[in-house]
Amino acid sequence: MFPRNYYAVLRVPEDADPAAIRHAYRILARRFHPDAGTGSSAQKFREVTEAYDVLSDAQRRQDHDIDLARSRRVHSHVTPEPLIPEGPAHVVFRHSAFGIDEEIARMFRMMEDMFGQIW
Repeated sequence: MFPRNYYAVLRVPEDADPAAIRHAYRILARRFHPDAGTGSSAQKFREVTEAYDVLSDAQRRQDHDIDLARSRRVHSHVTPEPLIPEGPAHVVFRHSAFGIDEEIARMFRMMEDMFGQIW
């Protein structure tokens, strides 16, 4: 499971200085505070407060950064399923209902000749 990215919660870059983190927290805390009115959300306020608590403490921020980096390394090896089937492009379009399959296949072969394997 991915750890919660507190930088994304506060909408600050990962190299943000403490002043930028505090500024972002104050803006979001005012927006989501339960007593604020129309835009208030107790759940979002808790998330923003938790993110600020972690990122404002130097040791907890360092631990959070290590967890994020570890999670990115572990999950970077996951490869998604290909959206387009493997093989030559003309196989994909061979049974076209509109009769343009040969034209499309010719176009893909021409692009493969110019740029190499597309898919």
